[in-house]
Order: sequence, then C-alpha cells, then structure tokens
Amino acid sequence: MKMKKICFSLLLIFSSTLLVKAQTAGEYMDELNKDMKTITQTVWEYVSATSHGNNAKKVDKKRLEVLQILLDSKSRIANMGPFNGNSAYRDGVIKYLDLSYAVFNEDYANLVDMEEIAEQSYDYMEAYMMAKDKANEKLDKAGDEMKVAEEAFAKDNHINLVDPAKDKISENLRISNLVYDHYNEVYLVFFKSYKQEFYLLEAINKDDVNATEQNRNALMATATEGIDKLKKMTGYNNDPTIILACKKILEFYKSEAEKDIPVIQDFQLKKENFEKVQAAFEAKKEADRTQADVDLFNGAVNSYNDALNKVNATNEKTYADRGKYLDDWNKAVETFLDKQVPQD
Repeated sequence: MKMKKICFSLLLIFSSTLLVKAQTAGEYMDELNKDMKTITQTVWEYVSATSHGNNAKKVDKKRLEVLQILLDSKSRIANMGPFNGNSAYRDGVIKYLDLSYAVFNEDYANLVDMEEIAEQSYDYMEAYMMAKDKANEKLDKAGDEMKVAEEAFAKDNHINLVDPAKDKISENLRISNLVYDHYNEVYLVFFKSYKQEFYLLEAINKDDVNATEQNRNALMATATEGIDKLKKMTGYNNDPTIILACKKILEFYKSEAEKDIPVIQDFQLKKENFEKVQAAFEAKKEADRTQADVDLFNGAVNSYNDALNKVNATNEKTYADRGKYLDDWNKAVETFLDKQVPQD
C-alpha cells in the first residue's frame, strides 16, 4: 500500500530585493539566507522522490543531506556578528536552523522506524500520521518565527521582501502539503477496512467461527462508516480520483461481508457437522451401524460437498474481485499523485 505525506515548511525563506540606500543591510540578509535555497531544493527532492513510490527509508539519504546543510549553515551564521549591534535576526535564523535540525534528526528519523510497523494495525497507521503532522507543525512554527524575525529586520532597514509564494520550490511544497493532506485523509478511510478484512480472513483461515462473525460485523461497520465519510469529501482541486477508487473497494468489502462471508460461514458449520458425524459413524463397528446412521452420514457428506462447491466458487470470485479493486486503488493513487504533486 502506498502510504505517504510530506509536508515541510522550510519555505518561508526568503530572498530579498534591495533598495539602494539599504545595500549593507541587504547584503547582511543575503548572507544569512544564502543556504536556504539549497535547503529548500534538497527538501523538494525528498518530497518529489517520496511522491513517486519511494518510502521514507529509501529516500532517507535526502534527510541526512538536509541535516548536514543545516549544520554547515548554522556553523557559518554563528560566526557572523550582529548588524549595527542588533543580533535579533541572526539569532532568529540560528533558532530556526536548530529547530529544523531537531525535527529532521529526531522526528523524521522516528518516522522512518514508525513507517515500518505502521501497516500492522489501523492504530499504528493513525499514530504514524499523527506523528508526521506534529513534526510538520514544529517546522511550521519554526518557519513562522523565522519569518517574524526577517520581516522585523527588513522593516527596520527598509528592505522589500520578495513574496515567498512566488518562489517556485516554496509553492511546490505548499501544494504538496495540500495534496498529501487529502491523500492521507482518504487513505485512513481505506486502510481501516483493508486491515479489518485482513483480521476477518485470518479468522476464516483459523476456522474460528466466533471470530469470523465478529470480524464480519466489524468489516460491515467500517466499510459503511468509510463510505459515509467519503460522501462528505470533494477531493483536492475537485479531483475525485482516489475518493471514487476508495468508495469502490469499500463497497466490495461491504458486499463481501454481507454476501460472501455467510457462504464461508455456512461451509464452516457444515464442515464442523460433517466431522462430528464422520467421527461418530467411524467409531461404530460396521455391524453396529443402522440405516439411520448411514443416512445421516450420507446426508452430512452431501451437505458438506454442496457447501464446498459453493465456497470454492465464492472464494474464486472474491479473490479476483479483491485483486481488481486493490489494483484499481493503487493505480488511482499513483495517477492522483502524479497529476497533483508538482513534478519540478
């Protein structure tokens, strides 16, 4: 399953255009910010890689590159003096670099580990996404504080700042934020039923009649709940691609629980009954078996064989349908991300 969200706020940074009379202040600002383009470019490469099927572990090299750039940038800026006796802006940049380093070194490193277990349960997946959101919020806060310090310096020194929204990389990352917000919202809806079906199939494979019924009811509930949630979504940029694909597979899960699983349950019961009748029949000596015993045994055999034929046909159809809808879902996700995540 694809599962990814990259949402960075390294982007409110910040080239400047200079008024002639503020040249010295402008040069100071440019010196503070000269590494930011490299940082944002490296982050964008990370985002772009993850948007095309690479998981966090595979592209972790980019995270390490950002860490090194942040360290180098802080080392250089820490050796810069204040401007006209005022160190507020320089200290603000250093604080931003420190906070960003902490997020990349700790929060995003932990996400690499969390990603490896996220698909083990819905709760793990939800925790993984919440941790990612919190990491992104920290970067947002660091970027906001950095922006305040920069704007104060620019105002005090009569410098006109270029609108960050016009920066291509910044805009690409902003859009990626929104795209992955929508993707993750839909993905959690999908994953809840996807995982619930897994528990159901586990129970069936174990011939656990009670667990089968409990998980069948749970799958009907999660699928119905998910379909209701999808009805309230409009899609990113009015693109319903993944909403429609998710709805289709949830409808499959609901139909499977309502119509297909009862066939399997019927087989489980008839198999259990056949095994009991067979054991009792074989426990009697042939001379002691009555016609009623023979009729009971033959009836159990016929009933078992009939149920077996039905369950085999049902399993074959269900297996094919499951594969189709999962394949359609994965293709829809790929199409959606390729279309909506900026390519360069």
